[in-house]
Amino acid sequence: MPIPLPNLDDRTYAELTAEARALIPSLEPAWTNHNPSDPGIVLVELLAWLTEMLLFQVNEIPPANTEKFLKLLNGPTWVRPENASLDAAIRQTVLDLRERYRAVTPDDYEWLALHAWPRSEPAATMGPGRLEIRRVCCIPRRDLSATDPAVRRAPAPAHVSLVVVPQPELEPAPETAGAGPQPTGEERVEGLRAALWTFLDARRTLTTRHHVVGPDYLPVEIAANLALREDAPPQETLEAARQALTDFFHPLTGGPEQTGWPFGRAVYASEVAAVLEQLSLVDYVEDVQLGTPAGADRVQTDEGGSVVGIELDAHELVRLQRTPLVAYDIRGNKQYR
Repeated sequence: MPIPLPNLDDRTYAELTAEARALIPSLEPAWTNHNPSDPGIVLVELLAWLTEMLLFQVNEIPPANTEKFLKLLNGPTWVRPENASLDAAIRQTVLDLRERYRAVTPDDYEWLALHAWPRSEPAATMGPGRLEIRRVCCIPRRDLSATDPAVRRAPAPAHVSLVVVPQPELEPAPETAGAGPQPTGEERVEGLRAALWTFLDARRTLTTRHHVVGPDYLPVEIAANLALREDAPPQETLEAARQALTDFFHPLTGGPEQTGWPFGRAVYASEVAAVLEQLSLVDYVEDVQLGTPAGADRVQTDEGGSVVGIELDAHELVRLQRTPLVAYDIRGNKQYR
């Protein structure tokens, strides 16, 4: 809702004439005839009418002044388009002022990368084959561009890292297949990072050091035993179970909201069991086991020492490394792998 403009002077003709008549006894006591037929009253009414017209003009802003205001807001080189009305120019200027430009908070960095960057001139000059950004995550106080893992994990005041997840290629290269969406091709990687870094450099605060990096994928191993229903085909059930886990941990379409596995969200055995038990061919799930080659410091255990979860860093996503599922027929006591 726009802010209402103030009324600089709202006195009317009747109020002006009444105010003038009230001053006559103190200014000119000998003037006793205050009827409309008196020449003095006629003169007071004439001046009140002229004053009311001047007050009306005080509340009006000439188009030339509005043009000057718009030039101050849009820059000295701004010129209103010939085919645009003054009201349209005002509306566009207000919309431009409301749009985010400065990158201050992590949400600003993410919004600029997802919404402002695709419409920017640097993005357009990269050509039709440029990488499309699907997801971003801004990690404050971290320098994720460092090669030393200890430096990457350590707090870094004044540093901001923007993790970018691109649209994966339709046919990824064999060496990158299964590694999660990453910018492929060294030239494309450096081109996207450098262009996006330059785009954000003009919008960051003066003392902020920002970095544009790709996502890190934590390998996670999942094993479970699936009890099949009587009419369940074993191999089809195992394939459906592996695909369900792949879809659930997908970086672009997985997660509870199906908008991509959340950055830094831990993997829990209970959630894996819930995903597998939703399959129509599975009766129940037993012995869900989680593991990761990243190290024991990533593992969450219960009081009995059983692994209940795998922790992720704030900038990491999940990559399923192995899913050794075992399906077995309860009545026939047969196992299928």
